Amino acid sequence: MVYPKIFKSLALSVPVMKDIVSERDELRNELGRVMHDAKKLQEQNVDLKLRLEINSAEIKEKQGDIKISDSGITANQNAGYCHCCRSESIFQINNEWLRDHYVCLKCFSIPRQRHLQYVLDNYWKGWEQKVIHESSPSNVLISQYCNAYSKSQFFDGVPGGEIYQDVRCENLESMTFPDSSFDIFITQDVFEHIFNPNLAAKEIARVLKPGGIHIFSAPKYEGLDKSFRRAQMSGAEIDYLHEAEYHGNPVGDGKSLVTFHYGDDFENLIFRWSGMNTTTYVTRCRDVGIDGKFIEVFVSKKTD
Repeated sequence: MVYPKIFKSLALSVPVMKDIVSERDELRNELGRVMHDAKKLQEQNVDLKLRLEINSAEIKEKQGDIKISDSGITANQNAGYCHCCRSESIFQINNEWLRDHYVCLKCFSIPRQRHLQYVLDNYWKGWEQKVIHESSPSNVLISQYCNAYSKSQFFDGVPGGEIYQDVRCENLESMTFPDSSFDIFITQDVFEHIFNPNLAAKEIARVLKPGGIHIFSAPKYEGLDKSFRRAQMSGAEIDYLHEAEYHGNPVGDGKSLVTFHYGDDFENLIFRWSGMNTTTYVTRCRDVGIDGKFIEVFVSKKTD
């Protein structure tokens, strides 16, 4: 209630009333300041709410184009389970060529390696207890889980069966192992580098126990109807039928000549060479870090 000025003057002439009027005016001024601050906060809140709505709309609009970071995972990473280190991990894309550059940040495995162990874990349970031989391994991703594991490399000029630099030398085309030596024989990206894969496939079948398997990877070219040879041996010289192509090699000069490009007839060729039927596994799943080109895993089984 607002009093006329004359009443206020009279009240101020009385000591007790003067104090009451002064306190009232002070309270009124304080209330005015509070109302002013409240109005200002309300305006700021409306402005903040509007800006939040705008930012939210912008984020939703961009979500179709980018991956939103979550728990430290960046746009070129995803979480999942790695069959090579058998743990939850982060997979990171370092290059658009996923086959060699989509890596597990714990064990540094790549898709074709994870796919091979994924197939073993899911379709050949208990494989770790089998007698296993791996030709030309470049890592310990298989051996770390095996009770009976052996390995070999081919060293030019070293007799088969001899130990060279702490590794057994074996030529896949003519191995020194006895018949029916292994439950599982593993080759990873080896068959495209052999001059006589027909002999190698036959030899692998020989050293496998009945019911044993050859599990392997090799590039199989989509849309290529018929496999073809790129290079062959003519005496002691290499005859290049096409321009020389090389892949990495864990031994020697680090280069391995590509001798074959395999196509749609690859599984039939394996049967013709070895007498073993082959199952081809194709998996693409980022949850287990498997994606990219040329990541097929082949399993050839020897009859019981």
